[in-house]
Amino acid sequence: MAGLQRNGVDAALDIILALARRGGSGPSSALAAELGIPRASFHRMTRILAQHGIVICSRGKVGVGPVANKLVSAFCHEMQVADRKRDHLLGEAVRPVVTSTEIAAPKPPPLSRPAIATRRKRFRIGFSNGAMDNPWQVALVHSVEFAASRLSDILECVTVVHADGDAEKQTEDILSLEKSGVDGLLVSAVSPRKLAPVSAHLMRHGVPVVFVERGGTPNLPCASFVTSDNVTIGKLTAEWLARTLEGNGLVMMLFGHADPELTQSRQAAAAQVFARYPNIRTVVASSTDFNRHRAYGTAMEVIEHHGERIAGVWCDSGLNSAGSIQAFLDAGYKPGHVPPHTGGDLNLSYKLALGAGVPLGSIDYPPVMGIRAFEILLCALRGSWIPKYLDVASPFITTRTGGTRPTKPHLWAEERVRWDMPDELIMGAGLGAAYNPAAFKVNYPGNHHNRSSAEPRLGP
Repeated sequence: MAGLQRNGVDAALDIILALARRGGSGPSSALAAELGIPRASFHRMTRILAQHGIVICSRGKVGVGPVANKLVSAFCHEMQVADRKRDHLLGEAVRPVVTSTEIAAPKPPPLSRPAIATRRKRFRIGFSNGAMDNPWQVALVHSVEFAASRLSDILECVTVVHADGDAEKQTEDILSLEKSGVDGLLVSAVSPRKLAPVSAHLMRHGVPVVFVERGGTPNLPCASFVTSDNVTIGKLTAEWLARTLEGNGLVMMLFGHADPELTQSRQAAAAQVFARYPNIRTVVASSTDFNRHRAYGTAMEVIEHHGERIAGVWCDSGLNSAGSIQAFLDAGYKPGHVPPHTGGDLNLSYKLALGAGVPLGSIDYPPVMGIRAFEILLCALRGSWIPKYLDVASPFITTRTGGTRPTKPHLWAEERVRWDMPDELIMGAGLGAAYNPAAFKVNYPGNHHNRSSAEPRLGP
């Protein structure tokens, strides 16, 4: 820096920045030499800074002064407050809930570091979304797009494509995204197993792939997998229902689809819990494909066959519990007499449960995992350490309704429900209290007219 002309303000800022690089203090002579400032000028400037408490001069050394320390402390406090708000928004400030000693406490995820960092200042990101056939998928897309809008200063373009539930189309979509020159890929898979070859291909060619929601296939080639712990959701909700029923009765089980990976199956985890209660019997209904109307029809068939013998209903999601609760009401069950249910996520599920006095236990499956997955992908592109997998936490929620409260929740359903928002609102999207899926607008590099890629597909 020697020989450069600069004013006193610039020189003073250089001194403060040099102290920051050295951890807060350093020898005066070394700092002056590093910055190319004549020693007499350096001492004169540090004395002036010391008079205002910005630095401290002592025995040939210069350190950060009390005023600078206060500024740093105030900044750190603001960052801590912002981090706490962010953790609550992203569902990461949720303490574990343990209803059984057989449910292990969560472990820190293993970390990995990509071999090569992408030497770009602005990245091109592709998002291959498996389907848009239910409100949860809409919320996931909104979550990813929200992350893109907040990180737009380091993005050149974000391209979102939908596979419409077709694994072969999704493979073709991913290859097209690779051909277009994406630096990294985010995937909500129709079938992780069927996408393993194309994911391995991209990883070999230096394109990191992050799976979100579905991707728990053993040895799946990817940089990271972001989800919420499906096994814990299945076990905790089943344990709550079993204890609410005091270990007795017939339980109807409604699930969205049979997950081929047992390590990711809420239904299999719930069945293991019910098997420990000898006086609980289960009747497993047909899969609903996470379609509320199909859940309604399936539940109605079971109600017609078993009637009042049904003591409780275990549902793996709010899309199923909303259909089931409505089926009981339409079958003639009066408010206060509908069996206890599990399954949250959907605003309508909470509205129906509270309106009809139905005991409800839920751990929402949070679409905010889309935000976390997007952030992890960008970290991978920068060559940073990233988690091989990440389980995004979600609060345990119950209604105040019911004679027994086997587990204290993080939230009451009365606090979770949004009476002022549409029935199709999915909880835990991480988009704030004003988020309305029907009115969501977003702007990020690559979209048009502030329209979400999910907007044309929104419907009843």
